[in-house]
Amino acid sequence: MKLRLLIITLFLNLLACSPKPEPIDYGNDICEFCKMNITDSKYAAEIVTHKNKIYKFDSIECLFQFRKSFIKEEEIHSEWVNDFSQPGKLIDLKNAYFLKSEVYRSPMGLNVLSVESKEKLNEIKAKDGGNEMSYTEVFVLANEK
Repeated sequence: MKLRLLIITLFLNLLACSPKPEPIDYGNDICEFCKMNITDSKYAAEIVTHKNKIYKFDSIECLFQFRKSFIKEEEIHSEWVNDFSQPGKLIDLKNAYFLKSEVYRSPMGLNVLSVESKEKLNEIKAKDGGNEMSYTEVFVLANEK
């Protein structure tokens, strides 16, 4: 009985320590890269490290520029970005769909939005136009600035 309780306790502790994103406090949190207040819930992003350190950004380009210059790939547990169609909802950056459109103005001017589904991307693109981009293409574009 004691062994079972110990195993359950250890398992719950492991779950509690698992690296995960945290909500962004819009208007109060500061972008790790450009040091501006994070105010727009459609474009914010986060990096979570294996040690559960969280870096918050006001835009995807700040995340990518920080990633290129200030953190090692092996330190990164996960990357997150806000779903443009559901402001404030963080989605896994590696699974997001990206659209570059001058109709939508991101905080740092890259004008790339992220959404969770291909259907939502197609809906926005059909309404306002724009160019679909891959994760790699957005990374390269963000680091050309």
